Amino acid sequence: MRLRFNKDAINNIINSKYNIDSFPFTLPKNSILEIGMGKGRMITDMAFSNPNNFYIGLEKYATVAEKAIKKANELKLNNFKMIIGDAKNLREYVDGKFDNIWITFSDPWPKKRHIKRRLLYRDFLNIYKDVLNPNGNIYFKSDNDGLYEFALEEMHELKLNIVHTCTDLHNCDYFKNNYLTEYEQKFKDLNKNINFIIFNYKKSN
Repeated sequence: MRLRFNKDAINNIINSKYNIDSFPFTLPKNSILEIGMGKGRMITDMAFSNPNNFYIGLEKYATVAEKAIKKANELKLNNFKMIIGDAKNLREYVDGKFDNIWITFSDPWPKKRHIKRRLLYRDFLNIYKDVLNPNGNIYFKSDNDGLYEFALEEMHELKLNIVHTCTDLHNCDYFKNNYLTEYEQKFKDLNKNINFIIFNYKKSN
């Protein structure tokens, strides 16, 4: 169910202490990005559990992102910020490198004419390379099997280093400490498989 549009959401975000509105934003050490933060459940839980890291949530839609303010306030977070914007502009948003990047449950854009909008399209993958620490990883989670296959194809085309893949994250031994998004919790309750990829830009052996 889609959230009803909230005309006050962007002003509420702008007036919160969690908003980043001056760019480029200088990244602190140990910065981690979630692209497609949604309501912010995963990233705020991560921030609360890992106070020595700094977390930034990127979300395109203010109505959705506003929900993260309440969560961050409840957890009294001092290591979380958000950007309302588009992943295609990441290079302009930040000064520095993220230690890790998460891409969570992005729109699969299933129609071929929309292929360039997919966040795992090669143009986006090249953007992420410019804002990721050379030793960092990108973590991708999706319920969409087609997007998972597409992501692997794009990564192979660009000769990226694929560290790990699985098509059932919640029954995968590789990644134990998994923080769930709102969508992911719903899929888990329905026993829907979650696709998972870890990759980076290091040269594979």
